[in-house]
Amino acid sequence: MTRSAFVIAYCVFVASHSTPAVARVWTDSTGQYTLDADLVTFNHRTVVLKRADHEMVAIPIETLSNPDREFLKSKEAEKAQREIADAVQTWTLRDGTKITGQITDYARRDVTIQRRRGRMYVNDRVLGNLPEFYQQLLPQIVAHFEALPRADRRALDEWLLRQGAQPRNFHLEGVIIESENGNEYAVPFFLFTEGDAKLLKPGWNAWLATQTAKDYSAGEDQAFLLRSLAAALQSDRLIQREIALMQLKLQAVQAGITSLWEVTLYPGPNSAGPPQWVVVPGRDSRQATIAALEQFPGSVVGPIRRVSR
Repeated sequence: MTRSAFVIAYCVFVASHSTPAVARVWTDSTGQYTLDADLVTFNHRTVVLKRADHEMVAIPIETLSNPDREFLKSKEAEKAQREIADAVQTWTLRDGTKITGQITDYARRDVTIQRRRGRMYVNDRVLGNLPEFYQQLLPQIVAHFEALPRADRRALDEWLLRQGAQPRNFHLEGVIIESENGNEYAVPFFLFTEGDAKLLKPGWNAWLATQTAKDYSAGEDQAFLLRSLAAALQSDRLIQREIALMQLKLQAVQAGITSLWEVTLYPGPNSAGPPQWVVVPGRDSRQATIAALEQFPGSVVGPIRRVSR
């Protein structure tokens, strides 16, 4: 596709496998331009797609053909985007700390740290009253700016004693992560691994420009693109992990540790539909049956046969 008004390239990232979303040939309103891509997500103005070469593109919905616009109103499209958008995201920081939550927006925040009456205050709140997660992040933030020998609480306390009562201010630029319980944390780019930071930063300057211009509608558009990117990236990683597990299982089969079994599954008593056949690893038919029912609980097991030696 060459029509620049139809496809707006947002960012490019390389992943080994495509996002498990709806694959479709998309067409513009003139019918002259098409794009074969997976649906990632959409809002009332923009749809985000991912091509086979893993480039993500953002397309104004108003430029799509009528059938494509109608498709975006369908339950299939809504279900596909919700599966990606609502999936739990896990991000690993440079020090190995894992964060579980969804990236929702960019953020720039000032953090002021001061020692008063023998206690540490962060933006006028006692450190001990802040969420445990943020208490773990703070030593890393200070260590980054102050070149501390360690990024732990002891090093933070020693540094704070040397400051006396003098407050210190740090300016942070990064993203907001919303935890599963609804709390939001601003996590600076420098705490992410180099690879993740590189993937998350392409829209930063555009978002910053919207804040300077106080164009908050455009800022929300940039936040939407960031959420789309984060969701698609995490979905790709999930697939990579599943394929890695599959490869391990196949290696076990090749080594003679286990076998592959074809298990016939019928719909449960209160369900309707045709039978299905799944191939699962197991030392024997009993293990294979358990593995099949874990994937499709409530099914009724039919004939089983070994398909590998």
